[in-house]
Amino acid sequence: MHMSFKEILAAVKESVSAIFRGEFLLRLHIERLFPHILFTFLVMWMSILMDMRVEKTMVELERSKSELNDMRILHAHKTVQMVSLNRISTVQGMLESKGSEVTLPEKPAAVIRK
Repeated sequence: MHMSFKEILAAVKESVSAIFRGEFLLRLHIERLFPHILFTFLVMWMSILMDMRVEKTMVELERSKSELNDMRILHAHKTVQMVSLNRISTVQGMLESKGSEVTLPEKPAAVIRK
């Protein structure tokens, strides 16, 4: 029952060559299990494909989160700028520095049309 090293090596070599020729499953006489093997291969392939798509989506999500954080910082900065311009004294100072003659109205606006 003992096999020599040469016989084992020859059997492995023959099995590998049978795999490359596509005869390995036929030699094991599992023809009736071939649809199940094919289905298993298809399920594994679909699993790998879905994993790759999920990974791509996660990378895009991280990029979007980073961009959203940048936009939040920009929005906060713009809000601070707008609040500083909301003060009448700031606006008057800016107008005076530009040499504009526009000032605050001295009397209320008149109604032109009703």
